[in-house]
Amino acid sequence: MSQVSEIKCPHCGEWTLWNGNIDDRCLCCGEFLEPNRFSREVEKKIAAEVKKENDYFALKPADGPIKREVKLLLNSFRWAVYYLEIAFFIFVTILLVLLSLLAA
Repeated sequence: MSQVSEIKCPHCGEWTLWNGNIDDRCLCCGEFLEPNRFSREVEKKIAAEVKKENDYFALKPADGPIKREVKLLLNSFRWAVYYLEIAFFIFVTILLVLLSLLAA
């Protein structure tokens, strides 16, 4: 059960009912009660969609279940290799620093 409270509309200044949802609108003027929160949530959704589209093997709605799982596996493998490369370069850098300090 959602709890209903009142909030003052930032646009018209009237008190209106508010359920706590990000897409609640003012009953008087019809504007969003929390426009900053709403726009942040929309930006997060768009960023998540762009990230999915930028994967090496992008998932398409027409892909079957097996093809979808294979693409997810290959994308995960790609990111794992990427992070392993970064870890390797950090390890080599630390090793070189330690060797140069011991040689002195």
